[in-house]
Amino acid sequence: MKPAVLRRAVPVTFYVPWSVQLFIILKEVKPSMHSHSLHTLLQQVYKLLSPARFSCSLCQHTSTLSSRMPGLCRACYAKIPWITQPRCLACGRAIGCPDCSRPEAGPRHFVWNRSAVRYSAEMKEWLALYKYRGHEKIASLLIHMLKHAYVQAQRESLLASMPRSADPIWAQPGAKDVRQRRSAEGAQGLWEADVLTSVPVSDERRRERGFNQAEVLARGLSSAVSVPYCELLHRTRHTDKQSFKSRMDRVRDMENLFAMLPSAPDALLLRSEAVHERNSADSRSKTLRPLRILLLDDIYTTGSTVNACALALKTAAASADIPAEVCCLTWARS
Repeated sequence: MKPAVLRRAVPVTFYVPWSVQLFIILKEVKPSMHSHSLHTLLQQVYKLLSPARFSCSLCQHTSTLSSRMPGLCRACYAKIPWITQPRCLACGRAIGCPDCSRPEAGPRHFVWNRSAVRYSAEMKEWLALYKYRGHEKIASLLIHMLKHAYVQAQRESLLASMPRSADPIWAQPGAKDVRQRRSAEGAQGLWEADVLTSVPVSDERRRERGFNQAEVLARGLSSAVSVPYCELLHRTRHTDKQSFKSRMDRVRDMENLFAMLPSAPDALLLRSEAVHERNSADSRSKTLRPLRILLLDDIYTTGSTVNACALALKTAAASADIPAEVCCLTWARS
């Protein structure tokens, strides 16, 4: 039997970045080891090397903020139910949509609606904080999310101009009409709105909340995407809150509820002339297209509100002999 051979253990080494080594050393520094001034200096360096921690705009917890959403912690960001691929190309719903296929739904006066998120329990709470409890800081978060939906709608128009096999979304039942419109948009280049407007609230509701939540979001998005905002509509009467009403009650409430402001035709004419002048100077724009009006609201439930507004907007454009189409952008889709 051979005697056992003792082998010398080979130490295993790991590369540790110098910043991590310094971070560990500074964390262990004690005041007694250095003068007070040196200790203070080293602690400041330690703070600089530590991950940044701020108060989240929503949960108010001090945490590392998300790099994808300003002012939001990573935990809150993870709760966002983004709509990245709508199942219904008309209303933008993320799941099967029975509303747009109802025979009694009536004509749709807007081309399409797109929403940033699904109206989950968390999103309902976020909207309540902004809409009813006066947390104005949340507005910037919602605007950032709306910009995300706007950019996604732009990409969608380019996908629509590709062969149908390029994206299965365009092979869905009922997608033909919207696909054709979006394909035409993509063929003319990256889709963009010509003018932004919002769903108006009654004077009673404005006094109750202190602001029009849709207008604040629309004006913020206007700055974010460099599309002019115009106030074009007003409510002809005050109505009760729609959240407690049935679909048919909502539709009846919307009849003749919105009308154009006296200044709306002139405002649309000015925008139409500006767009026509810009497109005439662009060699890529070979055909004239309708004026693109983007209507913004906070939440899309049955679509009765935005549909009634779209009809009023098309009436305003027609009164000025302007060919126009209305698209909708909402923060949440229920």
